[in-house]
Amino acid sequence: MRRFKRCVVLAVFLGIFTVSSLFAAVEVTFWHGLARDPDKSSIDKIIADFEKENPNIKVKLVIVPAAETDSTKLLTAVAAGTGPDLVYIDRFTVPQRAAYDVLEPMDEYLKKNGVDIKKLMSDFYDFAVQECMFKGKYYALPFDTDVRVMLYNVAMLNSVGLKEPPKTIYDLIKVADKLTKEGKKGQYDTVGFIPWYAQGWPYTWIYAFEGNIFDEKTGKFVFATDPGVIEAYKWQKSWADRFGYEALNAFGSMQIGDLNPFTAGKLAMIVDGSWTISGIKMFAPKDFKYAISGIPTKSGKPVTWAGGWSLAIPKGAKHPVEAAKLAMYMATKGQIQYAVDTLHLPTYKKATNDLLKVDPSQKVFVDLLENAKCRPPLPVGALLWDKLNEARDNVLTGKKSVEKALMDVQIEVQREYDKIMSSK
Repeated sequence: MRRFKRCVVLAVFLGIFTVSSLFAAVEVTFWHGLARDPDKSSIDKIIADFEKENPNIKVKLVIVPAAETDSTKLLTAVAAGTGPDLVYIDRFTVPQRAAYDVLEPMDEYLKKNGVDIKKLMSDFYDFAVQECMFKGKYYALPFDTDVRVMLYNVAMLNSVGLKEPPKTIYDLIKVADKLTKEGKKGQYDTVGFIPWYAQGWPYTWIYAFEGNIFDEKTGKFVFATDPGVIEAYKWQKSWADRFGYEALNAFGSMQIGDLNPFTAGKLAMIVDGSWTISGIKMFAPKDFKYAISGIPTKSGKPVTWAGGWSLAIPKGAKHPVEAAKLAMYMATKGQIQYAVDTLHLPTYKKATNDLLKVDPSQKVFVDLLENAKCRPPLPVGALLWDKLNEARDNVLTGKKSVEKALMDVQIEVQREYDKIMSSK
């Protein structure tokens, strides 16, 4: 009888052990670079909510400094087989990481979680979806986004008889000339505008001049001979020659306590992203008055482009199905929470209503999302970004002519693009 009881106890124990083993939580490692609040706290909350809904999945959060084009740590970890299950990655670099076999296509893993992929992707803004694709497959899910606008100091523009900044690029330089004044020792006391300051990246002005980067039909880059791109670079060069490249850079790097040149009332106009509003509210003087307008363009019709981040599964992930489930949650329910907590613009359309309830002033940015441009989603996107910046710097410092700087870059990125595509 005692032997029978021992057998029963043993059987029950083994049964419990077997069941607990079957339902043991899977640990998903998630790398992200959001080390500061409110972003970090919001991510922590999203993960906690996810774990409550999915008790069989535990998430190990690892903060890894994130950069737009530098993913050295991820590349090293993937090569060594020690990469995470999910990573927070700049969205426009996704096609390039996919081309180099750093990321796993997510389609099958999403399907295993019962996701209708076509329906899911229709819930995001189109530009964000495009950036997540390579050769017809999805390699990431979109997370937050942003847009670029013109911010201007109301009092400074009023001082030269204007209520708002000019709409065209060439009128802009005339207004800036009136607002740029020298102070002591030949340094500027006030400056009207610096094209390459803040979000004045090459793409900002390429789009403002209606330039073209790539011909999808031929698979060839065209920017080195495109009239819009050439004009965008020459326009910036003329600005550097007129006001002094080094002098403007010295002025732009000025910091007065927590104030930058714009919030200090020294720089009249800047092109910056939607995220900068929270910083202005936090640090600018109470009497600082600014307003928002479209970025000046050649045609006078405003333009903007969107960036942002995404959630991707690195090659060799140990738990890709669970990672896809986490990515799906973060990109949808989580993104709603993140938008409310941080006031970041969402790529998930359903999150915009929640954002506007918290901060109605964000409507000016939300309205731009439907027609926002994105950086070309190419397998050399990160390289192209870096090289276009390099070309701009070579032009502004007088090291190369516009035509030579652009052609040197085009030859390099075309060679790399052809190499990648011929191996696929």
